[in-house]
Amino acid sequence: MAAIWVDYYRAVVSSPSSDFNADLAALRDGVRVLGGMVAEGVASAMGGLELRDGDRLRAVVAGDAEVNERHRQERERGLAVLSAQHPTGHELNEVFGLMLMASELERMGDHAKSCARYALPLIELSSRPRLETILSMGRYVEEQVRDILEAVTGNDDRRAQDIAARDDRIDRIYHRVFDDMVDTMREQPEWVYPATNLIFIAHNLERIADRVTNIAEDVVFVATGRLAELG
Repeated sequence: MAAIWVDYYRAVVSSPSSDFNADLAALRDGVRVLGGMVAEGVASAMGGLELRDGDRLRAVVAGDAEVNERHRQERERGLAVLSAQHPTGHELNEVFGLMLMASELERMGDHAKSCARYALPLIELSSRPRLETILSMGRYVEEQVRDILEAVTGNDDRRAQDIAARDDRIDRIYHRVFDDMVDTMREQPEWVYPATNLIFIAHNLERIADRVTNIAEDVVFVATGRLAELG
């Protein structure tokens, strides 16, 4: 609790612009940058897995600290706007919605880091299960992240709802990966370790996609003031 008040104090003593629209645009830009970092993290984690690139995977793990710092900055920016501008109505919804989106993106960064961590031991193995399905899942998830960022930028609630509706595809691929890896472990016990790690990677990708849906709900809230359940 003390940390929350420290963050709030820092925000209050900062000096935001007197122009609410400029402050809001800066917050939205910060969220977009944060989202771009997450999308790159997903792409690098899956690329490192596919190419056996340990440096790339370790960069994702180390880069999570930068994602966390960016999230802290945007949280403080949002608190500063609330303190200095005292927005109400739709403007208040926008600030709160963007702060919620930033928090979802920070969690997505954690999941991308977990994907990289589970991938690292696999790049040293001489053989491992086939990766086609999980790599396609990674590409779809990265696409979801990048698409929802465009919806955030455009405050486009219709597009956000369409993106959320595509989550079923991610869920289907996740279940396919899970079933395939269980079959692999049953038929080839020597692959239990890599198959288990691939299941964990797929699980983290699925969680990223779920958080995309959460952001889609936030976009709808900002655009309409309506709380939507899109999952």
